[in-house]
Amino acid sequence: MRKVLLSIVAAALVVGCQQDKKDPAWSRAPAEQGGVAPQGGAPARGDTDARLAKLEKRLDKITAFLRQAVPPELDTTQTYAVPIEPGDAIIGAKDAKVTIVEAYEFLCPYCAMMAPTMEQLLEAYPNDVRIVPKYMLIHGAPAAPSGLAICAAAKQGKASEMQKALWQKIWPQGPQSAARDQATADAIAAYAAPLGINAEQLKADMAGPECQAWLQQSGRTLQKFGVGGTPSFFINGKVVKAGDLASFKAVVDAELKIANASGLSAADYYQKAILDKGKKEAVMISPFDE
Repeated sequence: MRKVLLSIVAAALVVGCQQDKKDPAWSRAPAEQGGVAPQGGAPARGDTDARLAKLEKRLDKITAFLRQAVPPELDTTQTYAVPIEPGDAIIGAKDAKVTIVEAYEFLCPYCAMMAPTMEQLLEAYPNDVRIVPKYMLIHGAPAAPSGLAICAAAKQGKASEMQKALWQKIWPQGPQSAARDQATADAIAAYAAPLGINAEQLKADMAGPECQAWLQQSGRTLQKFGVGGTPSFFINGKVVKAGDLASFKAVVDAELKIANASGLSAADYYQKAILDKGKKEAVMISPFDE
Protein backbone atom coordinates (compact mmCIF):
# COMPACT_ATOMS: atom_id res chain seq x y z
CA MET A 1 0.00 0.00 0.00
CA ARG A 2 2.82 2.36 0.89
CA LYS A 3 4.58 1.65 -2.41
CA VAL A 4 1.35 2.35 -4.31
CA LEU A 5 0.90 5.70 -2.56
CA LEU A 6 4.45 6.79 -3.32
CA SER A 7 4.11 5.74 -6.96
CA ILE A 8 0.90 7.72 -7.39
CA VAL A 9 2.35 10.86 -5.83
CA ALA A 10 5.59 10.60 -7.80
CA ALA A 11 3.63 10.27 -11.04
CA ALA A 12 1.68 13.43 -10.19
CA LEU A 13 4.92 15.40 -10.06
CA VAL A 14 5.80 14.65 -13.69
CA VAL A 15 3.55 17.23 -15.36
CA GLY A 16 5.01 20.11 -17.34
CA CYS A 17 7.85 21.98 -15.64
CA GLN A 18 7.84 21.36 -11.89
CA GLN A 19 9.36 23.37 -9.06
CA ASP A 20 12.50 21.96 -7.48
CA LYS A 21 11.88 21.15 -3.82
CA LYS A 22 15.04 21.89 -1.84
CA ASP A 23 16.73 19.00 -0.06
CA PRO A 24 13.89 16.47 -0.19
CA ALA A 25 14.39 13.53 2.12
CA TRP A 26 14.30 10.98 -0.70
CA SER A 27 17.28 12.61 -2.48
CA ARG A 28 19.77 11.73 0.23
CA ALA A 29 22.23 8.87 0.03
CA PRO A 30 20.97 5.47 1.22
CA ALA A 31 23.18 5.58 4.31
CA GLU A 32 21.66 8.91 5.28
CA GLN A 33 18.20 7.38 5.03
CA GLY A 34 18.95 4.91 7.76
CA GLY A 35 20.44 2.18 5.56
CA VAL A 36 23.72 0.45 6.40
CA ALA A 37 26.37 -0.32 3.83
CA PRO A 38 27.29 -4.00 3.63
CA GLN A 39 30.03 -4.85 6.12
CA GLY A 40 30.18 -8.58 5.58
CA GLY A 41 28.32 -11.16 7.66
CA ALA A 42 24.66 -11.18 8.65
CA PRO A 43 23.49 -8.54 11.12
CA ALA A 44 22.01 -9.57 14.43
CA ARG A 45 18.21 -9.92 14.60
CA GLY A 46 17.92 -7.04 17.05
CA ASP A 47 19.99 -4.76 14.84
CA THR A 48 17.86 -5.63 11.81
CA ASP A 49 14.63 -4.87 13.66
CA ALA A 50 16.05 -1.54 14.82
CA ARG A 51 17.08 -0.59 11.31
CA LEU A 52 13.69 -1.59 9.91
CA ALA A 53 11.96 0.51 12.55
CA LYS A 54 14.17 3.48 11.65
CA LEU A 55 13.44 3.04 7.95
CA GLU A 56 9.72 2.82 8.70
CA LYS A 57 9.84 6.13 10.55
CA ARG A 58 11.81 7.68 7.70
CA LEU A 59 9.25 6.47 5.17
CA ASP A 60 6.44 7.92 7.27
CA LYS A 61 8.18 11.29 7.15
CA ILE A 62 8.72 11.08 3.39
CA THR A 63 5.07 10.15 2.81
CA ALA A 64 3.90 13.06 4.96
CA PHE A 65 6.24 15.38 3.07
CA LEU A 66 4.89 14.25 -0.30
CA ARG A 67 1.29 14.72 0.82
CA GLN A 68 2.11 18.32 1.71
CA ALA A 69 4.30 19.03 -1.33
CA VAL A 70 1.72 17.89 -3.89
CA PRO A 71 -1.57 19.79 -3.63
CA PRO A 72 -4.78 17.87 -4.18
CA GLU A 73 -6.26 17.82 -7.66
CA LEU A 74 -8.06 21.07 -8.37
CA ASP A 75 -11.76 20.89 -9.10
CA THR A 76 -12.31 21.73 -12.78
CA THR A 77 -15.96 22.59 -12.06
CA GLN A 78 -15.05 25.13 -9.38
CA THR A 79 -14.40 28.84 -9.98
CA TYR A 80 -11.29 30.11 -8.20
CA ALA A 81 -10.84 33.80 -7.42
CA VAL A 82 -7.29 34.16 -8.78
CA PRO A 83 -6.56 37.88 -8.36
CA ILE A 84 -5.05 40.34 -10.79
CA GLU A 85 -2.33 41.94 -8.68
CA PRO A 86 -0.12 45.03 -8.85
CA GLY A 87 2.60 44.41 -11.40
CA ASP A 88 0.60 41.85 -13.41
CA ALA A 89 0.74 42.59 -17.12
CA ILE A 90 -2.43 42.44 -19.18
CA ILE A 91 -1.88 41.17 -22.71
CA GLY A 92 -4.76 41.60 -25.10
CA ALA A 93 -7.89 43.68 -24.52
CA LYS A 94 -7.66 45.83 -21.40
CA ASP A 95 -11.25 44.90 -20.52
CA ALA A 96 -12.42 41.48 -21.64
CA LYS A 97 -15.14 39.04 -20.69
CA VAL A 98 -12.67 36.16 -20.70
CA THR A 99 -9.54 36.40 -18.55
CA ILE A 100 -6.86 33.74 -18.86
CA VAL A 101 -4.43 33.65 -15.95
CA GLU A 102 -1.38 31.84 -17.26
CA ALA A 103 1.30 30.44 -14.95
CA TYR A 104 4.51 30.18 -16.93
CA GLU A 105 8.27 30.57 -17.03
CA PHE A 106 10.48 31.52 -19.97
CA LEU A 107 12.93 28.65 -19.49
CA CYS A 108 10.17 26.02 -19.39
CA PRO A 109 10.01 24.19 -22.75
CA TYR A 110 6.37 23.23 -22.22
CA CYS A 111 5.51 26.92 -21.84
CA ALA A 112 7.40 27.64 -25.07
CA MET A 113 5.28 25.00 -26.78
CA MET A 114 2.07 26.73 -25.63
CA ALA A 115 3.15 30.28 -26.56
CA PRO A 116 1.90 30.09 -30.19
CA THR A 117 -1.48 28.82 -28.99
CA MET A 118 -1.84 31.78 -26.65
CA GLU A 119 -1.00 34.20 -29.47
CA GLN A 120 -3.56 32.50 -31.72
CA LEU A 121 -6.21 32.86 -29.03
CA LEU A 122 -5.58 36.59 -28.78
CA GLU A 123 -5.80 36.90 -32.56
CA ALA A 124 -9.08 34.95 -32.63
CA TYR A 125 -10.67 37.00 -29.83
CA PRO A 126 -9.11 40.49 -30.04
CA ASN A 127 -11.89 42.14 -28.01
CA ASP A 128 -12.98 39.34 -25.72
CA VAL A 129 -9.84 37.65 -24.35
CA ARG A 130 -7.01 38.95 -22.22
CA ILE A 131 -4.09 37.02 -20.78
CA VAL A 132 -2.64 37.82 -17.36
CA PRO A 133 0.80 36.22 -17.03
CA LYS A 134 1.92 35.13 -13.57
CA TYR A 135 5.46 33.93 -13.16
CA MET A 136 6.61 30.80 -11.38
CA LEU A 137 10.34 30.19 -11.03
CA ILE A 138 11.06 26.61 -11.98
CA HIS A 139 14.66 26.81 -13.16
CA GLY A 140 15.93 29.11 -10.42
CA ALA A 141 17.92 32.32 -10.80
CA PRO A 142 18.59 32.03 -14.57
CA ALA A 143 14.84 32.32 -15.21
CA ALA A 144 14.36 35.44 -13.06
CA PRO A 145 15.52 38.23 -15.44
CA SER A 146 13.05 37.24 -18.17
CA GLY A 147 10.21 37.24 -15.66
CA LEU A 148 11.25 40.63 -14.33
CA ALA A 149 11.42 41.92 -17.90
CA ILE A 150 7.68 41.35 -18.36
CA CYS A 151 6.92 43.43 -15.28
CA ALA A 152 9.35 46.15 -16.35
CA ALA A 153 8.12 46.21 -19.97
CA ALA A 154 4.52 46.48 -18.75
CA LYS A 155 5.45 49.75 -17.05
CA GLN A 156 6.21 51.09 -20.54
CA GLY A 157 3.11 49.54 -22.10
CA LYS A 158 5.19 46.97 -23.96
CA ALA A 159 4.47 43.67 -22.20
CA SER A 160 3.15 41.96 -25.32
CA GLU A 161 6.10 43.01 -27.45
CA MET A 162 8.58 41.94 -24.79
CA GLN A 163 6.90 38.58 -24.32
CA LYS A 164 7.06 37.77 -28.04
CA ALA A 165 10.71 38.82 -28.18
CA LEU A 166 11.62 36.68 -25.18
CA TRP A 167 10.04 33.56 -26.67
CA GLN A 168 11.79 34.17 -29.99
CA LYS A 169 15.20 34.94 -28.52
CA ILE A 170 15.27 32.26 -25.82
CA TRP A 171 13.79 29.51 -28.02
CA PRO A 172 15.04 30.32 -31.56
CA GLN A 173 14.86 26.67 -32.64
CA GLY A 174 11.57 25.92 -30.92
CA PRO A 175 11.11 24.15 -27.56
CA GLN A 176 14.00 21.72 -28.07
CA SER A 177 16.82 23.83 -26.68
CA ALA A 178 16.89 27.13 -24.77
CA ALA A 179 19.40 29.86 -25.59
CA ARG A 180 19.99 30.78 -21.95
CA ASP A 181 22.46 33.50 -22.86
CA GLN A 182 19.48 35.42 -24.26
CA ALA A 183 17.68 35.31 -20.91
CA THR A 184 20.19 37.47 -19.02
CA ALA A 185 19.43 41.06 -18.01
CA ASP A 186 22.09 42.48 -20.36
CA ALA A 187 20.87 40.42 -23.33
CA ILE A 188 17.25 41.43 -22.70
CA ALA A 189 18.20 45.11 -22.52
CA ALA A 190 20.05 44.78 -25.84
CA TYR A 191 16.98 43.68 -27.77
CA ALA A 192 14.59 46.00 -25.92
CA ALA A 193 15.38 49.15 -27.93
CA PRO A 194 14.04 47.86 -31.28
CA LEU A 195 10.75 47.20 -29.49
CA GLY A 196 10.41 50.85 -28.59
CA ILE A 197 11.43 50.18 -24.99
CA ASN A 198 13.80 52.43 -23.05
CA ALA A 199 16.52 49.91 -22.19
CA GLU A 200 18.00 51.84 -19.28
CA GLN A 201 14.60 52.31 -17.65
CA LEU A 202 13.82 48.65 -18.30
CA LYS A 203 16.97 47.53 -16.44
CA ALA A 204 16.26 49.94 -13.60
CA ASP A 205 12.72 48.63 -13.20
CA MET A 206 13.89 45.01 -13.41
CA ALA A 207 16.21 45.69 -10.47
CA GLY A 208 13.70 47.88 -8.66
CA PRO A 209 11.60 46.92 -5.64
CA GLU A 210 8.23 46.82 -7.43
CA CYS A 211 9.15 44.20 -10.02
CA GLN A 212 11.20 42.24 -7.50
CA ALA A 213 8.18 42.15 -5.19
CA TRP A 214 5.91 41.17 -8.09
CA LEU A 215 8.10 38.20 -9.00
CA GLN A 216 7.89 36.83 -5.46
CA GLN A 217 4.19 37.57 -5.02
CA SER A 218 3.34 36.00 -8.35
CA GLY A 219 4.82 32.67 -7.28
CA ARG A 220 3.15 32.81 -3.88
CA THR A 221 -0.26 33.46 -5.41
CA LEU A 222 0.09 30.57 -7.83
CA GLN A 223 1.11 28.19 -5.03
CA LYS A 224 -1.78 29.40 -2.92
CA PHE A 225 -4.18 28.36 -5.67
CA GLY A 226 -2.63 24.94 -6.05
CA VAL A 227 -0.28 25.53 -8.99
CA GLY A 228 2.89 23.45 -8.73
CA GLY A 229 4.11 23.52 -12.33
CA THR A 230 4.04 25.36 -15.62
CA PRO A 231 2.24 25.98 -17.85
CA SER A 232 -1.03 26.13 -15.94
CA PHE A 233 -4.19 28.01 -16.87
CA PHE A 234 -7.25 29.46 -15.18
CA ILE A 235 -9.90 30.69 -17.63
CA ASN A 236 -12.36 32.94 -15.80
CA GLY A 237 -11.26 31.18 -12.63
CA LYS A 238 -11.71 27.64 -13.94
CA VAL A 239 -8.78 25.23 -14.13
CA VAL A 240 -8.21 24.27 -17.76
CA LYS A 241 -6.08 21.36 -18.95
CA ALA A 242 -6.52 21.92 -22.68
CA GLY A 243 -3.47 21.39 -24.83
CA ASP A 244 -4.46 22.65 -28.28
CA LEU A 245 -6.13 25.67 -29.84
CA ALA A 246 -9.46 23.96 -30.53
CA SER A 247 -9.79 22.86 -26.91
CA PHE A 248 -8.98 26.33 -25.61
CA LYS A 249 -11.45 27.92 -28.03
CA ALA A 250 -14.19 25.59 -26.84
CA VAL A 251 -13.64 26.76 -23.25
CA VAL A 252 -13.45 30.43 -24.29
CA ASP A 253 -16.68 30.14 -26.31
CA ALA A 254 -18.48 28.58 -23.35
CA GLU A 255 -17.25 31.32 -21.01
CA LEU A 256 -18.24 34.03 -23.48
CA LYS A 257 -21.75 32.63 -23.63
CA ILE A 258 -22.02 32.77 -19.84
CA ALA A 259 -20.54 36.28 -19.71
CA ASN A 260 -22.85 37.64 -22.41
CA ALA A 261 -25.87 36.22 -20.61
CA SER A 262 -24.81 37.88 -17.34
CA GLY A 263 -25.54 41.40 -18.50
CA LEU A 264 -22.27 42.62 -16.97
CA SER A 265 -19.90 44.82 -18.90
CA ALA A 266 -16.47 43.58 -19.94
CA ALA A 267 -14.88 46.05 -17.53
CA ASP A 268 -16.84 44.66 -14.56
CA TYR A 269 -17.12 40.99 -15.42
CA TYR A 270 -13.98 39.50 -13.88
CA GLN A 271 -14.36 41.41 -10.63
CA LYS A 272 -18.08 40.82 -10.13
CA ALA A 273 -18.58 37.37 -11.65
CA ILE A 274 -15.25 35.73 -10.80
CA LEU A 275 -13.48 37.46 -7.91
CA ASP A 276 -16.56 38.41 -5.89
CA LYS A 277 -18.27 35.03 -6.28
CA GLY A 278 -15.35 32.65 -6.77
CA LYS A 279 -13.72 30.40 -4.21
CA LYS A 280 -11.07 32.46 -2.45
CA GLU A 281 -8.47 29.73 -2.12
CA ALA A 282 -7.86 26.37 -3.70
CA VAL A 283 -5.61 24.70 -1.15
CA MET A 284 -3.51 25.53 1.87
CA ILE A 285 -0.40 27.57 1.15
CA SER A 286 2.49 25.40 0.04
CA PRO A 287 4.93 24.40 2.81
CA PHE A 288 7.66 25.87 0.59
CA ASP A 289 6.04 29.29 0.59
CA GLU A 290 7.72 31.57 3.11
